Amino acid sequence: MRKHFFKKCMLLLCPFFGQQLAAQTLNWQPGVLYQNQKISFQYQPKGGDLEFSDEPKALAAVYSGSKWSTVPVQLAKKNDIWSGNYQLPDHAVFIALKFYQGDIRNPEAFDNQNGKGYYHQVLNTKRQIVPGTYLAEAGLRAGIAGNLMLNSFVSPSRDQKMIDSLLQKEENLSKRIPRSLLFNYLELKQLTMPASEFSVMADNLLKGELKNGKLNEQFLAQAQRYYEKLKNENGSAAVESLIFRDYPKSSTARFLAYRKNTEGKSGKDFETGAENFLKAFPYIEWKKSPDNQSFIYYTIFRNLATQYFDGGLNEKFLGLYKDIDFKTANEIYRWNITRSQMSRRGDQKLLYKFSNIIIPYLLERQKDKSYLVDFGDDVDKAQQNADNQMDDRLFTHISLANAQGDYAAANQYFKYLSEKGSIGNADLNEMHVNILEKLNDTKAIKPLLEFSVAANAVTPIMFTKLKELYKSEHGGKEDGYEQYLAGLTPSDKKNEMRAHVMANMVNYPLIPFSLENADGKTVSSKDWANQIVVIDFWATWCRPCIEAFPGMQLLVDQYAKDPKVAIYMIGTMQFGDYKTKSVKYIRDNNYRFNLLHDAVGAKGEQDQVFRSLTPLFKSSAIPRKIIIKNGLVRYSSEGYSGSPSQLRDELSTAIEILRAEK
Repeated sequence: MRKHFFKKCMLLLCPFFGQQLAAQTLNWQPGVLYQNQKISFQYQPKGGDLEFSDEPKALAAVYSGSKWSTVPVQLAKKNDIWSGNYQLPDHAVFIALKFYQGDIRNPEAFDNQNGKGYYHQVLNTKRQIVPGTYLAEAGLRAGIAGNLMLNSFVSPSRDQKMIDSLLQKEENLSKRIPRSLLFNYLELKQLTMPASEFSVMADNLLKGELKNGKLNEQFLAQAQRYYEKLKNENGSAAVESLIFRDYPKSSTARFLAYRKNTEGKSGKDFETGAENFLKAFPYIEWKKSPDNQSFIYYTIFRNLATQYFDGGLNEKFLGLYKDIDFKTANEIYRWNITRSQMSRRGDQKLLYKFSNIIIPYLLERQKDKSYLVDFGDDVDKAQQNADNQMDDRLFTHISLANAQGDYAAANQYFKYLSEKGSIGNADLNEMHVNILEKLNDTKAIKPLLEFSVAANAVTPIMFTKLKELYKSEHGGKEDGYEQYLAGLTPSDKKNEMRAHVMANMVNYPLIPFSLENADGKTVSSKDWANQIVVIDFWATWCRPCIEAFPGMQLLVDQYAKDPKVAIYMIGTMQFGDYKTKSVKYIRDNNYRFNLLHDAVGAKGEQDQVFRSLTPLFKSSAIPRKIIIKNGLVRYSSEGYSGSPSQLRDELSTAIEILRAEK
């Protein structure tokens, strides 16, 4: 009696213990499963992690044709039991189920019967166990099923006795492991044997299959890869010779030839190897029946183009564009033409000549869908990327034309820009204004400037030009100009900017500091008590930092007469004589900045103030803008959008929000 009472108390006091008495269950119908049969199952989640789930999901994994595949199964609920149906394929030998809640790749909870798994053999129509059944079970339980979606169907175990027992059953069942299952078998067998013994055994098995003949390309490809895995050079070479003999134009032969001709090679050796490969496996032939080896030609053409370009082999360089797709042609242009134009490296006149030949090729192939492989077959995203890339290439081409004074030719290419690209790039807009001026197309300049303001893609030079036009239309006066300018920006753009700024507001304590300015005097953050202070962390080596300077100059000019707002440029993470370099760059380019030099920390690096804020930034990237008020960092943003006016508006919006606070 006393013992019974104790048990009852324990159950009442320990609800977790009570839950374990009811285990989740799965019932298959029929009890014996057959190939090509419609089956059902009933799942009872009580006692498991999905007991209180309103919407559990099921994923079926089926082993058929020596590989696993997965498919979601719909569940229906009746009397606390979830049921599902599934049509077994003709050649299925094994099925497993996993139940989960949420996203399959990152489930909130799942049930795999406490790691034991829910799985079942599938017999053939003669009620016989099918070869591959025990391999499937061993692979699933050992966690080497070769399909990431099968992770967590069971708790993986590399128990040698378990694996060896299942492999023994497979050997007894098959007598001789079928060729289609050989590599699955070897992968499992390797877990049960010493490495030296396994290598000998695997080599003997593979040699036996190779002697039997009637070898298809798939098997030979697998055998060659497996010999490489075993680091058996003789075996790998022997299989390679069979591939080139029996399947000389196959995808396997192509891949092996690609590696043989290009792997580990550079300079002239790569050039010769790549040319030999293209003779043996012409790109135009691959295009007639493309497979998943587009990366081979992309890699070869990209590197071969650079070899030709750097070596002055101009005809060969331009000749590559004859047949290649947009993705490859775009990358070749970007890496060679755009990079050289941006760095002012090489003969700019020759670059423009090349660009005149290449750009029509790019425009012609812009919609060839060659970027699909990078966007999971999402046609819209792939095309959007292609359009963005084309905008960038057109920017380079127009820049080259503008630099060469070919204004009429440059003007023709604005029509090919995307809707976003046609007005969204401030530097390109400024260039467009210059081109229109050179062509005396004065009527088009003001609308372009107004559209640019509406898109918030304006440079300081453009603002100056717009003010001049406004004054010329108003008797030389600028009364009402600011209202006119503000009216050009749509209200939705202003709302978007405000929302962006609010999302970057912070409240982080600033560690006080004192830094040296360009004149060698000390500036202390303790003196900023009554000001809103903008700080731009930059470096002479940081291209985006430098590109953002026109926008920072717009901000400096806007608040030049406001004693309540101060703006400082802190040079950080620089090397050598960084003080001289920083001051020289600012003064040589006529920027009117208050320059400070970040202090050198304990490790000898010039980043003391910046590093004190990295817990807030959670990165070490620059450019980085912060705004300080009352000893606190109240705003923080990273990067540069490419528009001076947008940067000015972002920071001025943040300043005015902070100013309006009580």
